[in-house]
Amino acid sequence: MPDPGGIIYFDASAETLAREIAQRLPDGFALASGAAPAGGWCLFVDRNGLTLRDGGNARFRWPDEPAHGRRRASRSALARACAVGPGVRVLDAMAGWGTDGLALARLGCRVRMVEVNPLVFAMLDDRLHRSGVCAETELADARSWMPGPEGERYDVVYLDPMFPATNKTALPAKPLQVLREIVGEGTPDISDLLQRARRCALSRVVMKQRAHGPAVGDPDWRIPGRTVRFDVYRPSA
Repeated sequence: MPDPGGIIYFDASAETLAREIAQRLPDGFALASGAAPAGGWCLFVDRNGLTLRDGGNARFRWPDEPAHGRRRASRSALARACAVGPGVRVLDAMAGWGTDGLALARLGCRVRMVEVNPLVFAMLDDRLHRSGVCAETELADARSWMPGPEGERYDVVYLDPMFPATNKTALPAKPLQVLREIVGEGTPDISDLLQRARRCALSRVVMKQRAHGPAVGDPDWRIPGRTVRFDVYRPSA
């Protein structure tokens, strides 16, 4: 039996498209014709493409997006923290929807995006396919990918952990709401993940944090932003 998160439901009118999408995904995803189940988020394909549906009602899908301006992006805090440049190898170890990984790939980095949740991974892979950006995706636990197969290492390991919920009344943006509903509040032991990342990185580990949130361990330096900051750690021996 496939993981329920790996079932792709599809409308009969979109069977050909559903099979094309499933062929791009790793083994373990399965197709099921018919309506989306009544409870929880699931993958669904109609004539418009792959979407997430919650009980067949709420829908989520990244729209087709133009490439961001390279000049502006190259000056961003993310770009400076990761020391972007052509050929810089980046492991985006907690890729989620892939927004930062795509931004780094557009700036010329060679990016591998790793995501452990099958629902999120399928949407990430579809977003990458539609974007036309050159990058790689892996459905895996980041901890098993550091270092990579045969001891593979990266110039930069990028960590973007789920921020803890706050008491603020304003809701986060819709993509973050959906992500939190799917993956829940639990995250890997971020201290352990940081140590693994520092053994995998050749140049640096970059961790995204809230602008005024606590740091994990002792960053070697920080790149501030308006709402988030990037803590930078040197690799360990």
